[in-house]
Amino acid sequence: MAESAVYLGLGSNLGDRNRSIRKAIELLSDRVHMEQVSSIYETDPVGYDHQPRFLNAVCRVRTSLEPNEVLTLVKEIESTLGRETTFRNGPRTIDIDILFHDDKVIDTTQMTVPHPRLEERPFVLVPLAELAPDLVHPISRKSITELMSGMTLNGIERWNGEGKDV
Repeated sequence: MAESAVYLGLGSNLGDRNRSIRKAIELLSDRVHMEQVSSIYETDPVGYDHQPRFLNAVCRVRTSLEPNEVLTLVKEIESTLGRETTFRNGPRTIDIDILFHDDKVIDTTQMTVPHPRLEERPFVLVPLAELAPDLVHPISRKSITELMSGMTLNGIERWNGEGKDV
């Protein structure tokens, strides 16, 4: 079976954020081939402002898993790392989103790929551009660089590992 390139977005804003992202990458690596991981960025929350800042990263993996199997895998890892369902855009120990699965377009009740809000989220586009600036969105037909042009990048900065996590 042919392998697909899959881009995953990772985010955490509760507990030891860096550890959660690193552990998610480690657990993913047990099941898929981890090709590349972006820098980690500290970002302002989106959608619900009254919560801690996030750490975000993007990774590119190669896998023969079908999209629904990737979704099952990331949900298992989120559960293992203590993710609790609260409310949309709420705080979380870990969040893993499927951004792209090759150039597939999927819209089911279980998942939407490419991620439906990817184009309006600098906290995803900035680390994604670090890995794949020329990657073309299969619906808009724009590259990641083009999607970022003209976008305000306030509230996102490369994380230097400083600051306390509780």
